[in-house]
Amino acid sequence: MNKTNSQPQKKRTLYTCIYALIIGLVILACAIIIATISTQRGKTNQEVGGSEDLVEVSGSSYVVPMFGATVCKDYSSTKLQFNNSLKQWEIHKAVDFLVGEDANVAAIHNGTVSKVYKNHLEGTVIVIAHSNGLESIYKSLSENVKVKVGDVVSAGQLIGTASDSMAEEQAMGAHLHLEIHLNGDPVDPNNYLSLGNK
Repeated sequence: MNKTNSQPQKKRTLYTCIYALIIGLVILACAIIIATISTQRGKTNQEVGGSEDLVEVSGSSYVVPMFGATVCKDYSSTKLQFNNSLKQWEIHKAVDFLVGEDANVAAIHNGTVSKVYKNHLEGTVIVIAHSNGLESIYKSLSENVKVKVGDVVSAGQLIGTASDSMAEEQAMGAHLHLEIHLNGDPVDPNNYLSLGNK
């Protein structure tokens, strides 16, 4: 009699433990997601692009591409960030700048314009080739760019204006999506630009 009563009791105890474990894992996952979102929100709304934002890297000068803009999405090669336009979590190998005082976009460094193109996902794009295999890529620009392929540009020179032309990030509104590639691979723009605490 005791054996038959103890078997269902053991099963109930086991199921209760399993349910408690599942609920605990769900709560932990929710806490991690909330902490990630809070961290990302904490990085927004910090103005960048003042005159003090000139950086020297290996003897070369780099400038922030927009004056008075705010970083709305930072670079991440491993940490997932939520894309409101695509409704999915993804890595973000770029820095996104929300339009501030104006929408003007400047070259971050001396170089030569190697590409100017437009497509639905990226919007209007300018690619500038710099020395030593470095490229800066400016996406979500308006169509009225100020440069063409072959133009030699200087750090701080106006090349276009930010817009909401990038379908992949259209929910952000008018912004600049800036990527920096070294020998074809994305690298963190924070290594080249003085973005403060963002």
